[in-house]
Amino acid sequence: MTTAKRGDSVRLHFTGKLSNGSVFDSTQHASEEVFRNFNGRGVAFEPTETVIGSGEFPPAFEEALVGLSPGEAKHFVIPMERAFGPRDPALVVTLDRGDIAPRGQGTESFRVAEGRHRPNLFNPRVGDVIEVKNPDGRIFPARVVAVGEETLTLDSNHPLAGWDLHFEVQLVGIA
Repeated sequence: MTTAKRGDSVRLHFTGKLSNGSVFDSTQHASEEVFRNFNGRGVAFEPTETVIGSGEFPPAFEEALVGLSPGEAKHFVIPMERAFGPRDPALVVTLDRGDIAPRGQGTESFRVAEGRHRPNLFNPRVGDVIEVKNPDGRIFPARVVAVGEETLTLDSNHPLAGWDLHFEVQLVGIA
């Protein structure tokens, strides 16, 4: 029987959960919150395709696919150190609101998380993801975690940092 190896193009179903059991990604079903966000429309669940070793998924995820046969399922855990690392408190910063201006200030709107657009009044909300430019010119995403009258607290840790990731995977096919 053929088994998956590095460099193979594979189709698979997976569900990723955090240590607390909450689903953060799935090709098979949506959490109630995700379903509500899309109003039950436009959500298609089908196997995803990837090339093992392409870097599309964390290396430990891709390594776990090696040796699977079509139809075979597997449960595995990627410890935070091999996934997105521990949370770094230095990546959580509080800034004066006056020091932050949205790109394209003066334009009609700007994009926030999930493709939503807001009038350019720069009134971010907790949970919004904004693009921040650091002093050396690199742009990176940061999640708004607190909003004060004079300040914003931003977290640029990866949303999955600090979590062990639990996966259920089923290899559907090898191309």
